[in-house]
Amino acid sequence: MFCGATWLRVDLYPEFLEILAAAKGLVAGRRFFLWRGEHESEPEGVDFSFRPVVSEKLVERTLDKNACVLCTQRISYKRGQFSPQHPSQPYLMLVHNDFLGPRGGIYQNSEEDSLFGRMVERVLGFAPAEALVREVLRCHFAAEHLTNADLLQNCFSHLRADIEHYGIKGILLFGKAASLVFPDKAKLESMQGQVFEWQGVATTVCAGPGRLVYMREKGFAKEAIDAERQKIFAALTTFKEKIIGGV
Repeated sequence: MFCGATWLRVDLYPEFLEILAAAKGLVAGRRFFLWRGEHESEPEGVDFSFRPVVSEKLVERTLDKNACVLCTQRISYKRGQFSPQHPSQPYLMLVHNDFLGPRGGIYQNSEEDSLFGRMVERVLGFAPAEALVREVLRCHFAAEHLTNADLLQNCFSHLRADIEHYGIKGILLFGKAASLVFPDKAKLESMQGQVFEWQGVATTVCAGPGRLVYMREKGFAKEAIDAERQKIFAALTTFKEKIIGGV
């Protein structure tokens, strides 16, 4: 159990929680070669939980008066998800990061982030930052909780508030975010590039940049990668022509 010292500044809790979440993800994913001393315990046995020295409610109020307290399974908040934004375009892009650190972009993976920005700007004509971009799940949760429908419903209450507050005219659901909202793979595949109403707003689903990065890393044939890229551009083009063009 990690225990905060009495001098630990409450305003630094978010970064500390992000560090713990990152360490837990690295150990669980075994994404690195790990040296372990003969008498050291297995890294999987390390307890990455954290109990603040002051009450959790006080921490939440101190960090962000707008932060949500609906989900008891929450590990930590994803940065900026409850902060006011100033989009110049009335569109909402929903994404999902398993881990989103304090220095991450829209996507924590820098290659995915760069690819995402290029493909959106190339087709839609504006950068993602000009629209409203939110995580479909605004907090970090353990992997086994990600399919909990109650968590999504709690987040959707904030989503609907954003739709009303920012006058959202269209929604783009990308990659993992779309998979969480529509877990039926066959249904999700049939929705690719289609326009449908969701949360009262015209919506399109589109594969995320992680799909292309994954295919490259796994050595997929160039033809398969190009075909996937064309599907992404086709979905974005549909959004531009039928939703942006229809506003």
